[in-house]
Amino acid sequence: MTLHKTTPNTTSPLTTIHGWGLNAAVWDDIGDRLKTGYAFNAIDLPGFGKSPMLAGEYTLATLADAVAEAMPSPSVLMGWSLGGLVALEVARRHPERVDALIVVASGPRFTEAEDWPHGVAPDVLDAFSKTVAEDPKTALQRFLILQAGRTDLGRATVKKLKPLLSRYGLPNRDALEKGLVLLRKTDFRHVMDEIRCPVLFILGSRDNLVSPAVVADLRRLCPGCRMAVIDGGAHAPFISHPVEFLEVLIPFLGDIH
Repeated sequence: MTLHKTTPNTTSPLTTIHGWGLNAAVWDDIGDRLKTGYAFNAIDLPGFGKSPMLAGEYTLATLADAVAEAMPSPSVLMGWSLGGLVALEVARRHPERVDALIVVASGPRFTEAEDWPHGVAPDVLDAFSKTVAEDPKTALQRFLILQAGRTDLGRATVKKLKPLLSRYGLPNRDALEKGLVLLRKTDFRHVMDEIRCPVLFILGSRDNLVSPAVVADLRRLCPGCRMAVIDGGAHAPFISHPVEFLEVLIPFLGDIH
């Protein structure tokens, strides 16, 4: 299938993947700030933004294959939240297409478990699944509030993200529901050693969904990976703290080019 992507005519391809419920426009600000040096290739996942829904199964593997087909090769790949999980799968399934990987506000597992206290409670995602089935727009708005928090900075982040929810119409309901399933069930902890490219994890110190305490386990699971925690950042640090985000991102990009 053909995914929608926005690619300025610059150099050094950097492909981005958005998170659940949103679309490629979440990266507009970062893309504008990087426009002088990088071909910013922002992809809409199937069923989100301007991309059509997948015709077959909606799995992490089929999403990764669709992204790999759409991205310039080789490329640096950056994914946020659900997009981070997809990016990890792209790097695992298509290593020849990924020069380096940047995982934002995500990790090898999104939900908490007895041996993984760093994620969101599964029943929270179950509640969102129920709301998506009844009222997708309400579910999306609630998810923005959950991830951004109720601080002044969180409200400012929601204000920036909320218009993006309806920029291209609501996402496909099936994509929303299956995206939540992927967030709930995906677990990369036992296959992190299959990812051979340089990896940078960028987290927020106030993330309500992915605890920054995950860094200790990430160092164990991915000893060669770089880690950065943006002070004061929540689940969308590239929205709330773009300057600090770029202070982490640009040196990493410089090292791999």
